[in-house]
Amino acid sequence: MASIEKRTGTGGRTTYRVSWVIGGARGGGRDSETCDTLRIAKRFKALVEAAGERRPEGYPKRCRGLELAAAEPEEESPEQSPTFAAVVEAYLALPTHRAEPRQLANYRRLFDRHVRPAIVLLEDGVRIGPLGGLPITEITTDVIQAWVTWMGQQRRRFRGELAPYAPKTVHNIHGGVIAPALSYAARRGLLDVSPSIGVQLPAKPARTVTMDQVPTGEEIAEWIALGYEVSQLAGDVITLAMGTGLRYGEITALRPCDIDLKRRLLTVARAVKEDGEPRRLYIAPYGKSDAALRTIRIPDSVVLMLKRRTKDVPDQELIFTAPKGGILHSNGWSRIWSKVTELARQRSIRKSPTLHAFRHAHATELLASNVSLDTVSKRLGHESIMVTANIYSHLSPEADQRAVDVVDQVMGGKPKTTTAAG
Repeated sequence: MASIEKRTGTGGRTTYRVSWVIGGARGGGRDSETCDTLRIAKRFKALVEAAGERRPEGYPKRCRGLELAAAEPEEESPEQSPTFAAVVEAYLALPTHRAEPRQLANYRRLFDRHVRPAIVLLEDGVRIGPLGGLPITEITTDVIQAWVTWMGQQRRRFRGELAPYAPKTVHNIHGGVIAPALSYAARRGLLDVSPSIGVQLPAKPARTVTMDQVPTGEEIAEWIALGYEVSQLAGDVITLAMGTGLRYGEITALRPCDIDLKRRLLTVARAVKEDGEPRRLYIAPYGKSDAALRTIRIPDSVVLMLKRRTKDVPDQELIFTAPKGGILHSNGWSRIWSKVTELARQRSIRKSPTLHAFRHAHATELLASNVSLDTVSKRLGHESIMVTANIYSHLSPEADQRAVDVVDQVMGGKPKTTTAAG
């Protein structure tokens, strides 16, 4: 990390040199900057570290800290505020943090890439940053709002072209890292109130699913048959995904003790998760949300498949495993699924769904059969019925047609016909 060296010239003038290894890599080149006061040197050192052991953007050679010297006292205050980056790290390191290790690593990556090095422009024309090196007391609502504007101006390479970041990315960074870290700072008394309150985020398109890659009707049985042509495992996994709407991580964590074949009940009590790089798999006793832990009824076709699949499998062992045993990694499943899709291509089947598409197919078929949105939401393990409505409510043309038929009957003075909910 960067270091500060006190230097006294021949005329007795004292300066402070900040030096660092570029990028922090062993054997890398070195860079340095001379500052006029110790306080400026410490601030500049924080900027260097926030920029990943590199010269901060906007601070050229011989900048001497640029505007950092303006109106700053020579002596450092007894209790210097921690930097924004230090507060974020302290928040992510909390032992009570609910996020899984891989998600925490992703939060750090998002902060390091999109927040720590950002130099933003405030409404009054003042440039401030990099944000990671600023004292937490300098992080205001205006600064966070300027960061939102800054993110809207950034570009990423997508399919060979430069494209803006999606609003969802800004929401994820703000909601997953910035806002909770600033709330943590307020709880600790470092801030009077979280400056993330009142920040206007870009409009986020509703999560929706289109039908172009979701199997429907007779296509569902066709894809299940393709799976069994490839392997017993492929067919069984597709059957379970379609029959229950389970996520892949929930399917691969199932044990015989989670299944009650007599009562036709399946309990989602765990899920396979990934941690760090390389992607280590582990089974967590929790799901994507509290609602993900659920018990659902299963159809006869799934009961018959599970009865065969669980035969001679100990209660606490996995039902679906890799060919050599252990958790069925998503990479291993991808190889199996590629065989299924290749077979579909050879049969001139136009759709090319993923396994997750059968979760969507499960939901849309239920909605089209007049099953209530609340029931579908609970079966899928969504946090709220609104999540289900945003994703699927536009995908039930049959139900919509029934609604039109009812209106026609009422307007024509005909008695209404009712159908029982599935």
